[in-house]
Amino acid sequence: MTPDFIPSDPAILALEDDIADVFAIHDVRVQAGGRAVRFAGEFLRSPALVFDTVAERFAARDRIPVLRREGGRDILIAQPAPPKRGRRRVRINVLLFALTVLSVLYAGVMMNLSGPAAAAYDAALTRLAVAPGADLSARLACSLASKGVTGSMFAANWHAGLPFMLALLGILGVHEFGHYFAARRYKLDTSLPYFLPFPNPFTGTLGAVIRIDSPFTSRKSLFDVGIAGPLAGLAVAVPVLIAGLAQATFLPIVTPETSGVVFNEPLLFRGLAWLVIGTRPAGMDIEMNPLLMAGWWGLLVTAINLLPVSQLDGGHINYAVFGRAHRYVAWAMYGAAVLVAVTISSSYLIMLVLILFMGLQHPPALDDITDVGRFRRVLGIGTLLLFFVLVTPVPLQFMGGVGAGGSLCGLPF
Repeated sequence: MTPDFIPSDPAILALEDDIADVFAIHDVRVQAGGRAVRFAGEFLRSPALVFDTVAERFAARDRIPVLRREGGRDILIAQPAPPKRGRRRVRINVLLFALTVLSVLYAGVMMNLSGPAAAAYDAALTRLAVAPGADLSARLACSLASKGVTGSMFAANWHAGLPFMLALLGILGVHEFGHYFAARRYKLDTSLPYFLPFPNPFTGTLGAVIRIDSPFTSRKSLFDVGIAGPLAGLAVAVPVLIAGLAQATFLPIVTPETSGVVFNEPLLFRGLAWLVIGTRPAGMDIEMNPLLMAGWWGLLVTAINLLPVSQLDGGHINYAVFGRAHRYVAWAMYGAAVLVAVTISSSYLIMLVLILFMGLQHPPALDDITDVGRFRRVLGIGTLLLFFVLVTPVPLQFMGGVGAGGSLCGLPF
């Protein structure tokens, strides 16, 4: 539809009065089937001040302002405000959290069985061709092909899973509440975290998310909400890792001839390990204990979220810092990630396909002009660079004959 010039209309004249002291109008047009009014001209104040002034006035007319700069001209669009949501119900949040606690606790029990329960579990794994007393990674690998911990084992040993459950959900919860409180600071319509249970022997969860239904008012709000989660989560993940390293024991390095799962270490993990336990004995590696496992997953989740594409946390930061130039960073990083997935490891391939469907570029904030400032720019670039010390191209390696014509724990894999 070609926009039509509207010389006079009571509703538009009222909008003109609202912006007259902060915006010099050169042209007025109607867009979006008559629902939005586009003013082209020149800002008479800083864009941030224009936005704050006009937003307050437009609120009385159930509209929100959108600021753009196109073809050397300043643009102010008065568009309908999104519908207001009713009071959010938290029952689904509570239910999902309770289920996630159980599923993560189950994973924690599986990796920390001891005494008679461990003996019974070892007997089950022996039937799958895993030696009794196998290390944690071998247990986890074979649990993928076994029935895992029975209900009676879980009931008798639930407390053994507490360290892993508390550590992992602490990392994920603080990450999401970092987003939540930052969003609330900007009065955005946001939900409490939705934890996602996913029974499996490694984590017991797919993580957690929050839903933000309000448009981001500025690149500053986009930045603050986006960066709050990763930094808050790391503030918990790093101490958890250090605590796990302080309890670390060693075992012979897993080779293709032995059964187990290798948790490949990102640079931050390696650096902390060197600081806490020093140089590892020759031929030995760190055995993953529950706290190390939780911290390792915390680093991986943070790394994935910092990928500067789409509406991931890194995508928020990328757009906030670089504005419309964010697309070049997004395409470059996505292309590199696809190359790694195709040539080195397919671990991230499904995630990359989902991101492609979501769209690599980030939608703009309402005030797309005001810069985030030097401090946030430096902090944002530094946080995006953390991706390279938190990620590993091949997160997990399954050993013990896994591969072409091979098997895991004596079962097809």
